[in-house]
Amino acid sequence: MTATIPVLEADPSALAPIPLSRLVQVELRKLVDTRAGRWLGIIQALLIAAASTILVIVMAVRDDPVSLMDFFSIAGFVMSVLLPVMGILAITTEWTQRTHMATFTLEPRRGRVIAAKCGAAVIAALVSIAVAVVVAVVSSGLASLIGVSVDWHFDADMMAGFALAQILGVLTGFALGALILATPAAIVAFFAYAFVLPTLFMIGADQLSWFESIQPWIDLGDAQMPLTETGLTAANGAHLLTAAALWLGIPLVLGIRRIRRSEIK
Repeated sequence: MTATIPVLEADPSALAPIPLSRLVQVELRKLVDTRAGRWLGIIQALLIAAASTILVIVMAVRDDPVSLMDFFSIAGFVMSVLLPVMGILAITTEWTQRTHMATFTLEPRRGRVIAAKCGAAVIAALVSIAVAVVVAVVSSGLASLIGVSVDWHFDADMMAGFALAQILGVLTGFALGALILATPAAIVAFFAYAFVLPTLFMIGADQLSWFESIQPWIDLGDAQMPLTETGLTAANGAHLLTAAALWLGIPLVLGIRRIRRSEIK
């Protein structure tokens, strides 16, 4: 009687893939299990709470009214700085700490890993937005208790724009991280993009008449302003799509291509 020895498939594509939901859970764990990711989230929440408290105190001292949306504006500023860094960490930590070999050994389909990391970064942004909502409501209640006049009007369009702006921010950080694959360099590149480029665009538009007509199409920071102010129209929506394709789409495509083709060592 001849024994049959099972033969394992050597081709990874023949194996059942790990569910994408499980990969996203793993990437979320990586974000909060590292000291950098955990403290980044804690500091972000503390800064939003501190800035909201300061606003309450200032409005109470000056006896000025405050609105619920004012607290969202403050939270948006804090998150616009820190959320993109979280997006960077979501993709670069593997390469900085050299754990990508284990990750891609367990799941050799690199595109699925990248998608899971991107999904984890977006979920982290949504959680941060939820924290901002809670802080805004609590701060408004606190202001009302100490006698500050509070406008409780909730602008759904502005809130949707606020959420979209934060998601675009974290995706921009993710795209830069995927392109550079080094945490310090990607963070420096983001801050140069976020603070240096808008200034250069503003100077160029002020000094060069031909550049003034181009600026709305290439300045992502300026193109995002209607999201939380006047709302999107057909014109500024086209500006946002074009600028996002330039500063988010192209780096993300190049970064994914680099990760998929790079040698794991």
